[in-house]
Amino acid sequence: MAISLAAYLESGSLDHDLAVAIATRIGDQLAALHASGLACGKLSAANVLICSEDGRQRISVPTLPGVSPESAATLHAAAPDAAGDVYAYGELLRAMCASLRESAQRVPDWDGAIVACLDPAPEKRPSIVATMQRLGLPLSEATQALASAPAAVQGPAQWGQFHLLQRMGSGSFGEVYRAWDPVLEREVALKLLLPRDLNAEQQFAEIVAEARALARVRHPGIVAAYGVDRHDARVGFWSDFVRGRTLQRMVATGGPLPADEAAAIGVALCDALAAVHAEGLLHRDIKASNCMRDDGGRILLMDFGLSQELHQPAGIAGTPSYMAPELLEGQQASVQSDLYAVGVLLYYLATGTYPHAVQSGITGPRPAIPAALEQVIQKAIERNPENRWVSAARMGEALAAARTAMQRAAPRAERRRSRRHWPGIAAIALIGVGAILWPTVRDRLRARAAGTTPAAYQDYLAAEATLDRYDKPDSTQKAIALFGAVMRRSPNFGLAEAGLARADWRMYLNTSNQEWADRANNAAAAADKMNPRLAPVQLALGNLNIAQGHTGLGMQELQQAEQLDPMSADVHAGLAEAYRIQGRLADAKNEFQTAIDLAPDEWRWPYLRGALELDAGDYKDAELDFRTALDKTPDNSLVLSNLGITLRKEGRLAEAQKTYERSLKLNPREGTMISLGNVLLLEEKIPEAIGMYEKAVQTDPSDWFAWGELAMARYWQSGDSADVRQALLNAIEKGQEQLKTTPNDPFLISCLGKYYAHLHEATEALPLVRKALVLAPHDPGVLENAAESYEILGDRTEALQLVGAALRDGLSVEYARAVPELKALRADSRAPASIRN
Repeated sequence: MAISLAAYLESGSLDHDLAVAIATRIGDQLAALHASGLACGKLSAANVLICSEDGRQRISVPTLPGVSPESAATLHAAAPDAAGDVYAYGELLRAMCASLRESAQRVPDWDGAIVACLDPAPEKRPSIVATMQRLGLPLSEATQALASAPAAVQGPAQWGQFHLLQRMGSGSFGEVYRAWDPVLEREVALKLLLPRDLNAEQQFAEIVAEARALARVRHPGIVAAYGVDRHDARVGFWSDFVRGRTLQRMVATGGPLPADEAAAIGVALCDALAAVHAEGLLHRDIKASNCMRDDGGRILLMDFGLSQELHQPAGIAGTPSYMAPELLEGQQASVQSDLYAVGVLLYYLATGTYPHAVQSGITGPRPAIPAALEQVIQKAIERNPENRWVSAARMGEALAAARTAMQRAAPRAERRRSRRHWPGIAAIALIGVGAILWPTVRDRLRARAAGTTPAAYQDYLAAEATLDRYDKPDSTQKAIALFGAVMRRSPNFGLAEAGLARADWRMYLNTSNQEWADRANNAAAAADKMNPRLAPVQLALGNLNIAQGHTGLGMQELQQAEQLDPMSADVHAGLAEAYRIQGRLADAKNEFQTAIDLAPDEWRWPYLRGALELDAGDYKDAELDFRTALDKTPDNSLVLSNLGITLRKEGRLAEAQKTYERSLKLNPREGTMISLGNVLLLEEKIPEAIGMYEKAVQTDPSDWFAWGELAMARYWQSGDSADVRQALLNAIEKGQEQLKTTPNDPFLISCLGKYYAHLHEATEALPLVRKALVLAPHDPGVLENAAESYEILGDRTEALQLVGAALRDGLSVEYARAVPELKALRADSRAPASIRN
């Protein structure tokens, strides 16, 4: 949810750090805009928006990037200019300082800069760059490059729909521009091929090949491609415009990186490269200038201009310093040649030079590389490819282990400072056998291990127990209050802070309110500062990073948690959830089984494994696991609700209805109301179903799925009507909002496609349906939604194929027989025999 700066000022909730962040971000944007010959002209506190994404605050001005004075004149509008923007910027600074003073917050020393910005004479006002320098605020590397380069783009200022703002760089194959997409109103990086001795079709084929390579790899460390086109006899593609610093720039300006930081970057790059290789691709030009750390700290692998299919012949290409010996001899590129380049890159990050310079006898001062990291690098740059790492994943694992070894081998003084944590690790290992100790001694040991008092530790255990029953009404809110009370009693209690992170994230899952995700990230970071050598702390960090798409970092933290406490059922369940998100279902089930073996009385692990099996269409095993969880907690509304879904999927509608009714008596969740409505609908009790959906919408008006199910039920009762269309539009509006938080949720995307299909908007429906099928080609729920969409839009052949696939992947025959949208399809002679009327 975005909140305007004006709202922050009015409520008095602005703090010093947020004010500095706003001044930095807006100043950087204005500097880039002015360097491109544009101006904003509409800057005010009302249109500065602050929203939370991925656990970080994002600041934006929707009116940017503005227009040129010439464009304004053409439109007979008052021409915005840089001096006017500087004045508006000064007003923002003045308003923020006034708000901070009123709320007794720390106020930055901006008064002199504000007076200069608000000078009545426009010609006397400083530039935005000079203002930023006076304020002591940094410009991003990309903006520094723009500010020091010629403002105007050489040549045409437009390519197709895109406004070319600045040429960022060029190579032997093409040029890269910072551009503006006026249709979607976003900044993009646009790469155009330079004119060459190729016909138009050949040029188009080249750029399509690069864009397809980029699009095939779905990973947070790979820049997403948006589209490909050709205009003015030139072809190009566009992708995210990333603000940050290349690794080349980082080393050039700051010198070699600490070995620990270099290893962490290597872990992230190996994780991204593993995704590239998994798609059957090679990168072929890994180097420091093709890797970037964005402003949020994410490591990105960029520039796929030389990527190629594995084993496909290609000429010599790449950057000599990073090229494996066999490439220089004309042999084929391979996974191992990409890994050789990663090894060279790591050596460069840690020393500021290249390994071949040392091998050639070129000497000079360079930092020593710790043995653990050097061993990984040496294996990567072996002359014989067969002696290198077999895969990027294996190299990433070795780097993660090397980083752990380097952290353990910290300077002696640091070890002395943190020595008090080490007995805690040993004591935590004793918790599993604590029953053999006297209770008082046991509790004191546990409290000492956690770095707190016995009383605070008992309160912490109470908070954990409350949170573990997150199925109960208000349990999460109660747990948050309990953790807060513990932290007030024991401010440096890392375990309690990690528990608070888990509770905050649970609230985010319950509410989809990004504020709770921000709180969870902050609490996990605070716990890490308090005591990083506790398994629950690393577990909290890993769980949050995995859930928010930071796979490489999250897996490293989870593996560290496992090393700290290999007998923790929570850690193994965290690994299981990480594997589930990555689609490694067999590994996820194995880890859940380990968690069950370690904590056989815990309801969460069979419940979570049952949810995994339910999503995979394995209804029999899901039912068994849910019933196991229910045996341990008979009053568990959440388990009952999911058991009801399983029974419904199996076509056992009467049992499902009773199960849902039991769940609602325990906890009246809108999700369970929707599920009960679905059963009533399938039992052809349409008025009762509509009443249940209306109750769900009243309970949570922001629930997109409740609105969608209400629309379907009304449609089945009375056909197309204004009420049906309004409910569908509500479902689409709420669903599109949820899509901002979970942009790759295949079920949500498939439902949105189905809603548009019911509105007979095929141009909106079909791209969504196709995307959902790409994301989850074997999810029976997604397949069934897609089948309904194609049936509604008149493509019976495609609908039949999708129904058949859904049945093969676990869709219940009984359920398929009952879906009203498929009634006509079931009468088709080509329909699967199991559901044919």
